[in-house]
Amino acid sequence: MTAVLVIHAKHLTDRLRHMEQQLQGWPGPVEYILDYDKDELTDEVMRAYIQPGCELDNISGATSCAIKQLMACKYIVDHQLEGALVLEDDIVLHPHFLKDFEQTLQECRRHYADIPVVISYEDSSLQFVPRSKRIKGQWLYRAPQGRVRFNGCLYVSRRAAQAIFDDAKTYKCDIAVDHYYQVHLYQRGVIQMLWCHPCLATQGSFSGTFVSSMGQIRSFEGFRWKLKYYYKRLIYWFR
Repeated sequence: MTAVLVIHAKHLTDRLRHMEQQLQGWPGPVEYILDYDKDELTDEVMRAYIQPGCELDNISGATSCAIKQLMACKYIVDHQLEGALVLEDDIVLHPHFLKDFEQTLQECRRHYADIPVVISYEDSSLQFVPRSKRIKGQWLYRAPQGRVRFNGCLYVSRRAAQAIFDDAKTYKCDIAVDHYYQVHLYQRGVIQMLWCHPCLATQGSFSGTFVSSMGQIRSFEGFRWKLKYYYKRLIYWFR
């Protein structure tokens, strides 16, 4: 069964409880990526993975998140996993997630077995597959170039994990990690980015379940996000 790797900041204990509850009974290993909270980032670690002078070089929660995502890739490679479900610790999995997730993996194995593939499952950025491109019974679609979903709920294959980690060691990450994966790496052909439709997860810091780990208060923003969610769903229905 697919392993789960949870990107978790140790001081956010409410999120730990949330994830433990959600993943209780998950039929596979669950590991938490705990190292490299922002107060643990040394010059050695920064120079290993972050481009000097870029927006992430001013250490923040975004820097820590980027490095933890890279450590999840390293974990997949080091443990020779087929791939792993990589979750940020505020993710809210939709009902029937496990059953639907397994169907997406079956489709992935049929069509993308030899490709370094990353699959996005979340709707937090309000990016959807237009209705005109949807095919009955199909879950996975190639992501449009230049469009970005967040990295809160991803499946990362071993080939993709190796490609991402090798690129970060060589060229360094120089932008928020979701853009790094879905713009820099995808546009350069390092990985193949796929979107799941319908989406299977939402980040709680966007929907109002949690305060953002970046320090942003999202109580009212959560209400606004939900209004925009239904509006965007309608817009993409007509596209």
